[in-house]
Amino acid sequence: MVRNVWGRAAVASVMLALMAGCGSSEGAAELGAGAEGSAVAESASPSAAVSAVAGAGSEPLTEAQLTKAQLEQGDLEGYNITAVASTDTEAPPIDADDDVCAAVSMMMFFSLSVDPEARVGRSMSGTSGDTAGTGTSVLLASYQEAEAKQGIADLASSVEGCPDGFEVTEDLKASAVKSLDTPDVGDEAVAFRLSGGMLGADTPTAYTVVRSGSTLAVFFTVDMTDPKTVTVPDEVVTAQIAKLEKTTTS
Repeated sequence: MVRNVWGRAAVASVMLALMAGCGSSEGAAELGAGAEGSAVAESASPSAAVSAVAGAGSEPLTEAQLTKAQLEQGDLEGYNITAVASTDTEAPPIDADDDVCAAVSMMMFFSLSVDPEARVGRSMSGTSGDTAGTGTSVLLASYQEAEAKQGIADLASSVEGCPDGFEVTEDLKASAVKSLDTPDVGDEAVAFRLSGGMLGADTPTAYTVVRSGSTLAVFFTVDMTDPKTVTVPDEVVTAQIAKLEKTTTS
């Protein structure tokens, strides 16, 4: 069910935890998840998602199946991959009915406009070459397929409608939301960069959300070496979606 007020979310300190782990061998962080262009790889309107039959399509993956689908240490060269501690906390309430920026702002807490049936997470830090200095968290969350479509449609609309940023609290603001090109994976995707941060900091962060069937993969990246042009690494997205889809079909 879509929530009118999003009260449950992931740990708000994910951004700071990730930055602390970038480039180190301990890339673990707590979760609550190219060239510039379109925010959506395949168009998904909220009205189309709402009209979908709930539960149609692939069944939601269980937590055990999501865990099996996660990237593990050794799956991706150039990255140290670790488990994350996932916990629920209270986030500032945001009215999803009245605020066009609601969906994109809740991504700062790894939260979407729909509640997952199960979710798991990983954190990975770049260890060499172009990956050094980057930290990426990956959240896999399962839904009824209609709700997965709804969640990504809400996010796409929010990214498009909120280019000038938003304010979650007086100490947590974004000054801009910029659409990025999406990876050619999964069924549909949204990608964007936020400028802003906590306590007045200007810390650009990148997000990519990919839907594969009834599962949403949320990627969040910080880059300590080139923060202004940060994007979610393509190789991370490609490897994770490939493993997810292999697990789903096996």
